[in-house]
Amino acid sequence: MTDKQIIKAQKRIKAYRAILANEKKRFGGYMDSGGIRYFIPELYLQLQDYKGAMTYFRWFSKAFPDDIGIPAFNLFWAATLFENNKIPESIRKVYETAFSNTYILDLIAGKDVKPIDKSELAGYENLDYAKQIYKGCIEHITLEFQKFLTGLIEDKVFRDNLNRYISLQKLIKDEAVGQMRTHLINESNKFERVTTGR
Repeated sequence: MTDKQIIKAQKRIKAYRAILANEKKRFGGYMDSGGIRYFIPELYLQLQDYKGAMTYFRWFSKAFPDDIGIPAFNLFWAATLFENNKIPESIRKVYETAFSNTYILDLIAGKDVKPIDKSELAGYENLDYAKQIYKGCIEHITLEFQKFLTGLIEDKVFRDNLNRYISLQKLIKDEAVGQMRTHLINESNKFERVTTGR
């Protein structure tokens, strides 16, 4: 980045954080209907300020404890943990990334990806969404983290866990509303919690 770009990114971080702080002051909580809380980590990663990003994610965890994030946000969180040498935590956040979009990691790894017939209720869970964002994600992560991701998704335990999650989503999609579907959703949520530590 040029000096001018660095200054611009720093100013944007400051402005976004000020907007969130103002919401908290005015309303006693965060509304953030524009989702600017999700834009801030990308700026830290552009600056390669991984300590600053880590501080932001700690704040985010307290300010938005029930927020499950979106795929790129979760990926940047995993990258931040990796760059701060918090590997077990990074792996858990990679799982969150994969569960928020089951295609994005394979796209980042350069694999040929096909759509899967499974439950994809949120707009960010499908293949089209992953194709729109994955190149931008690659621009903001280091080559070392990209290699780490590629190795991780080839790991048998990781792949088995992801396949288990996908299997549950397939069953949920095909099950009519009722007791069995509720049971499957609960099983999926439990599996996510155990795997990600959330």
